Formats: sequence, structure tokens, C-alpha cells
Amino acid sequence: MTAPPPEVGAVAERASLAFRAVETWLSGEVMRELLGVLGVRPGVDDPASWADSASAVGRQLDVDEALPGWLVPVLRGAPATRNGLSAGQTWLLRRALAVERVASAHFNFRMSGGGTYRERWQAVAGDLAPDVRARVLDLADELGLVSPRRPRQRRYDHTLVLGGGFTSPLIRARHAAELRASGVGLGEISFLGSPRRLANGPPRPERLAVRHFAPNAADEFDLMVGAARAAFGASPAVVMYLCGCPSAEVRCPRWRCAGAAGAADTPAAYTHDRRVDLVDGGGHVLGSALSASTGRPPYRPDTADTMRLWAWCGDPRPGQHVLVVTSQVFVPFQTFDGMRRLYLPHNLEVDTVGVGTDWATNPRAAENLLQETLSAVRSARRLLVDAAGLLLDVGVDG
Repeated sequence: MTAPPPEVGAVAERASLAFRAVETWLSGEVMRELLGVLGVRPGVDDPASWADSASAVGRQLDVDEALPGWLVPVLRGAPATRNGLSAGQTWLLRRALAVERVASAHFNFRMSGGGTYRERWQAVAGDLAPDVRARVLDLADELGLVSPRRPRQRRYDHTLVLGGGFTSPLIRARHAAELRASGVGLGEISFLGSPRRLANGPPRPERLAVRHFAPNAADEFDLMVGAARAAFGASPAVVMYLCGCPSAEVRCPRWRCAGAAGAADTPAAYTHDRRVDLVDGGGHVLGSALSASTGRPPYRPDTADTMRLWAWCGDPRPGQHVLVVTSQVFVPFQTFDGMRRLYLPHNLEVDTVGVGTDWATNPRAAENLLQETLSAVRSARRLLVDAAGLLLDVGVDG
């Protein structure tokens, strides 16, 4: 997926284009059928139920997320056309929340049954019939979660290789290296990680799965450094704490979320921003690896946090082209994240590509695809909320 082109300079125009991008993906027949394949369609297409969507979704948002206070009166019919929020855009906000309400109840295998938050590899299995599993795979492919594609441009100003668990960093870094070898100009390459500690399993300890490329890794940031070394032959320089702290042993006094709910329960390592330059075999700086502090205490940083940090320290210029490299199943979700964090505020053209997966051999393919459809729905809703905030001049979460 690709964010709209950057030549439209006005923030209001970019916000309007964000609405159109979400509408194309969220409101078509493919999404309707995917919601219906599990028999959970009622309510999504009923405008009478949308007025209550904000409060309903507010009880089911990911990891204690809250909706902004200004949104509820807009959804309940308060005049919102001032500053450019149209009736159609209000309709799409309501529909996005309605879709999220249904999807969060039926597509969430990481918090199934009201349990505690799980990482992706800890998700549970669902009771899905074989014909349902096959149809989910087909529909998810139409929504952009399955079949990879080539980058749209031949040259980019920046490339962001997104982090992940186990061998995902290496797979994505190698894909970026293969793109460069095929003639795609990557520009400055950034490897976006996090302070998430390596998992002890199941299915097995993460340190055993990554020892062939990151043998001494303690967290995901180390995995990204190891992936850069394995795929590009890059060596790390000295790790810098961008917050000015000497280490991650104590909570950062300059952490931007220090006063937020959940801050007291946040691990100290999640409160720091780190960067290390990566130098290739010729002594040239290839790019850097980054580890962001969390913006959603007490949980680990997410993609939006790392993109925010990169935009702050990467010094991108309006109109530049940014290639994001991830896994194909995350392309819709991380496209919307890229639009929210890079396109809306910085006017960067974001092109997101992914590494494909052989879903036919994965017994939980349907669960994974439904889970990441939910991730994309949530990311699309966050993009709409930020775009609406810009149009209504109420500000957004920076």
C-alpha cells in the first residue's frame, strides 16, 4: 500500500486524502464479506447503531487506549462541518468505530476471552471451519495482507526496516538488501527496534532462534543491529541515549509520558530513546538503529512510537520518499501508521512493502490474518481520528 503523494502541501488536503485512503480499504465489499464470514455482520451497516460506537469501542480499545473527548459529540451528531469535516467524513468515522467494535470482539486472538495482553506469537487458536479458513485467506489477500509487490519507486530518500520478534528483523533486513541489489535506491536506512526483552517462549526461547545473527541480543534493538550486520555487513558505533541518560537502568526524567496513566508500572527501559550509527565495510554510515520510548504506558513501544522517533531524529524533508519494509501481513496496518506519523504531520510519501509468507503451511493462518486485519482497522481508525482533529483544529496526539 502507498500513502497519497506529497505534492498537496496543505495539512487539510492531506487529512482529506487520509479519509479517502481509509474509505477505499475499509468500506468496500471485501471488508463486509470478511466481517460476515464469521457471522458477525449485524450492526456494522446499521447507521442507527453508530451513535453508540464510540462508547462501545472505548471499552474494547487496544491496551487501555482512550478516544479523545472531542470525538464523542461529533459522532453523536454535533455540527462538525466547520473547518472542513464533512458529513461523509463523519459517517466514515462512525463506520470505522463500528467495524472496530465488531472486529475487536471476533478477530482478537491475542486477548481472547478477556484475558491478558499477549504478543503476536502467544495468540490462541480459534474454532474455525476449514471452508471459513480458506475464505479468510482469499479475502485477506484482497485486503493486501498476503501477496507482496515491488516498491513503486526506483529511488527513495529513506528506508525504514521495521522491527519484530524472533527472526523477523533478519528476514526484513535481507529483503531490503535484496531490493537494493535489484537496483532500488534505499537512501539512508534506519532499523526501527524497541526495548522489548527477548521472550523465553513458548514456542521456544527467542534467544535460541536468533543466535545465528544476534547471539548476544538482550532486546529487539539488539536484534535490529544484528540484522543490519547480517544483511548489510554494517557494524554499530557507540549507542547514544538521545534523552541524555547514561543508561536504561532507571526511569528517564524527560520521558514524555511520565505523568500518564500506567506510567508508574512501566519498565524503566521503556522510557528511553536510543540510537546507534551503523557503518558499512567501506567506512561509510549506512544509517542507524533506533529504539523508542513508549507512548502507551505500561506497554512496550509500538510502530507509531518508533516512527515518531525516526521523524524527530532523521530530519526528513517535506516531499521526500520513504520506503517502509515489513512483513506483508502488516502492510495495511503499517501503511496507516505511516500515514498517521509521517504523511499527515511531515508531508512524506510513504510506500510500504512486505515480505510474503507461505500461509498454506501455517495451521493458524486464518487467526493471524484476522488478528492483523483488526490491527489495520485500529490503525485506520487512529488515522481518521488524527485527520479529523486536524480538520477540526483540535490538535492531535504528537
